[in-house]
Amino acid sequence: MADDPSAADRNVEIWKIKKLIKSLEAARGNGTSMISLIIPPKDQISRVAKMLADEFGTASNIKSRVNRLSVLGAITSVQQRLKLYNKASFR
Repeated sequence: MADDPSAADRNVEIWKIKKLIKSLEAARGNGTSMISLIIPPKDQISRVAKMLADEFGTASNIKSRVNRLSVLGAITSVQQRLKLYNKASFR
């Protein structure tokens, strides 16, 4: 069964996913400045961009100036990075 190429490919994919999960678990942000955005495969980038725009509007109502600016900066950063992608892919 270990000689089967599809089993080897599957094991490599499982290893990659486990490695990604470990790196995400180790990620830490400073206060409210970190956003984890996971887009499912075949999901529309425009839907995610709209969701971020809605969150930006909601975050504008945060009373604390420091927290508000931190959250708005993080959302803006994600929006800019999202513009680099044409579509959500499997990888």
